[in-house]
Amino acid sequence: MSKAELHLIPNILAEQAGYTIPSYLKEIVTHIKIFYVEEIRSARRFLKMMNKEIDIDSIQFHMLNEHENESLQEATNLFKQGLKIGLISEAGCPNVADPGQQLVSIAHENDVKVIPHVGPNSILLALMASGFNGQQFHFHGYLPNKQPMLSQKITELERESKLKNCTQIFIETPYRNHQIIQEMMKVCNANTKLCIACNITGNDESIISLSISQWKQRELNFHKKPAVFLLYSF
Repeated sequence: MSKAELHLIPNILAEQAGYTIPSYLKEIVTHIKIFYVEEIRSARRFLKMMNKEIDIDSIQFHMLNEHENESLQEATNLFKQGLKIGLISEAGCPNVADPGQQLVSIAHENDVKVIPHVGPNSILLALMASGFNGQQFHFHGYLPNKQPMLSQKITELERESKLKNCTQIFIETPYRNHQIIQEMMKVCNANTKLCIACNITGNDESIISLSISQWKQRELNFHKKPAVFLLYSF
């Protein structure tokens, strides 16, 4: 029996950004018949983008997101059968600010070969393009969305950035971008740097690093745009 494999397959960050997915992945996804995904519809669309000849109806999909993870109970049995399984991220790289940790952990527990594949990651791309410290950085996921916890957290991150000379990275639900940006304008020091990276790899990609004082002089229009925020105080 062949040894089971778990392939961690990155997805595009923006429409018309298929060029960011390595061409070698076409053959790999074509020969995998079992996928763990966050949303079946978008996974089917991604696979068809990779290879229009894929027989989607022959593929077995298992839901894996923050609301549904019952299918993880089947993973051990699938691995024991020596099967190849793919984990497809909804956007970017699996298990990086995305579900997937438990499936990967189960794979390791069953001596399964885990194979991560190259692909776009908004967090790393934003850090690369920010001009901020890439030697020391922290990713915090989502910040609290209610007050006074939000302002307290931003102040804490700014203080830690200056103390440890590190870049603070976080994300937000696109419709709350304006709220978090306005809060940074209120509580951060004028010379603290803020990078807002929007729609990375998209046709309207925007990656801008400015001081808080410079941002205050700009018209801010990031509502409902997927964004990564990077804060750097020195």
